[in-house]
Amino acid sequence: ESLTPAEAHLCSLGLSDEQMAKVSARFGKDSSCDVEGKVKPILSWLADLGLTDLQIRQAVVGFPTLFGKSLEHKLKPVVQWLSEIGMSDAQVAKVVARRPQIFGYSLESKLKTLVHWLSEIGMSDAQVAKAIATCPPLCGLSLPSNFMPKVQLLREAGFSGVQIASSLTVFPALLTCSSKRLAHRLSVLQAQGVLTETSIRSCMAMTDAKFANF
Repeated sequence: ESLTPAEAHLCSLGLSDEQMAKVSARFGKDSSCDVEGKVKPILSWLADLGLTDLQIRQAVVGFPTLFGKSLEHKLKPVVQWLSEIGMSDAQVAKVVARRPQIFGYSLESKLKTLVHWLSEIGMSDAQVAKAIATCPPLCGLSLPSNFMPKVQLLREAGFSGVQIASSLTVFPALLTCSSKRLAHRLSVLQAQGVLTETSIRSCMAMTDAKFANF
């Protein structure tokens, strides 16, 4: 089956056959996504942001529908916002490469709401920027079903606002763990009398087998 001009151009990025198949499956045969008007400008813009060739491939494979977004009205505003919350150019490039789906989220109702909530629980702008840059998948998590229950568990375990902000800055991946896993490990550490910021961060990174021998 022949490739569309857009798909043919994407092949020049050096994607593997498997990656190209994934892109084609999600990118579809949308003839309106032309090479000159959409694909090339977006790829050039990603390079101008400082993304390496590898990072550009990661972004394209991770979110092929990137090319269906408006460069001026969707993509650039998100990157501008990332800069405004304090991210360096390198951090912005890292987030775009590791979580290109960020361009599919609503800037107002999703991303800005998340940052506002994190600031309300005590995280500074610098801490928020560092947490998202360290763990870009945070942007896709739900406030009511993910962030809020886990922060409440930490509060109930005796952590202060400052301690929670510090823990989420140093180990933001804590929020990607299940609430059940977090609750269990908090309970075990409390029972052993060894619950601290350091212990919960290190234990949440352990496998179940390793934690069982903690």
